[in-house]
Amino acid sequence: MRRGWNGITISRDTIHIEGMELGYKKPVLFERHAVGGEYGAGFKAGIGKGKVVTVHLGADGDATIVDQRDLSDDNNAVVTYHNPIDNVTDLAHHFFARCLVADGGEGVVPYVVVSRTRKGVVPYVVTKKTVFKWQEGFWVAMKEVFDAHYKDNPGPSAGELPHLISDAATMQIIRWTGGGFGMAAHNYDGDMLTDEVAQVHRSPGFINSVLIGKKASGDANGEIIKEYEASHGTVADMDAARLRGEETSLNPLGMALFGAMDHSADLAGGREDVKDFTASLRKIVHKCMVEGKGTRDLCGPSGLTTEQFIDEVASQIGKDVSAATAAPTKPVAAEKDRGEGALRTSTMRLSMRSSTSSTRTATA
Repeated sequence: MRRGWNGITISRDTIHIEGMELGYKKPVLFERHAVGGEYGAGFKAGIGKGKVVTVHLGADGDATIVDQRDLSDDNNAVVTYHNPIDNVTDLAHHFFARCLVADGGEGVVPYVVVSRTRKGVVPYVVTKKTVFKWQEGFWVAMKEVFDAHYKDNPGPSAGELPHLISDAATMQIIRWTGGGFGMAAHNYDGDMLTDEVAQVHRSPGFINSVLIGKKASGDANGEIIKEYEASHGTVADMDAARLRGEETSLNPLGMALFGAMDHSADLAGGREDVKDFTASLRKIVHKCMVEGKGTRDLCGPSGLTTEQFIDEVASQIGKDVSAATAAPTKPVAAEKDRGEGALRTSTMRLSMRSSTSSTRTATA
């Protein structure tokens, strides 16, 4: 998707459960540039002494030497990669707009440090441009969008957009457990820093991951497409273990089920019935977690296996359906609810079991 759909960003946010204390008290938002960096690198290992010259051939055929260097070692790995800048503007708008409406409408701001003189937080963009000079373009593009469209917003996000070195970000992620902040970073930094956010917040099961892209590559007005994925590659490891017949305990909160269902409802013209079911399902999953009937990343060795957790959630759905149908209602409505509830319970079991094996995972 990151190539075919003109991937823009991977949005990774903390998941919060009412009545349960996790790592961060308020939401943490993160944007990871979905393209560029080491993930698409070309390389050649086993290169001996000599000279390496990197040349760019323009569309008009003109050649530009990007870099040249002498190799004095007998064994070298030569690596080449590039970082697209064109879509950073789209990333910036997506990031700043999300931050303004997050946390129940109160908003969080793009990467933050708590100020002693004002309520709220101050925004930052994360790079290591002091050393990696090529990262300057990312920062400039983010700042241009902020200054033109978000600088004068009321509240703590108003003013200058500060910058944070990625080394400092690793420390502040641990310190700012109050949450209520957002970060935007390059692809590799975003990968590492969101893993850290997940661990501070309890586990990769309590952070979601949504790949944002455009359907028509190169089209500025292309339709936005969202791919919901597990936020960490260990989900694939769990699936391999399941196929070997081993016991697993997979937390489904960070996977595709809830977000993908809601997004499909929007694409279908606003299916409120689907959204209502998703909200109810999420509430039941949260209830199980709070009552100590969660997976082992939350409850430790006494936690439920993947299958046991699915059965527990399905059982809770069945109880809710029974309670709803037992309540005084019009006969026709009761029959309708009973049929839909049974169907939804079956669908829940199928969807959660399928998601443990077929959901795409992010490269980690």
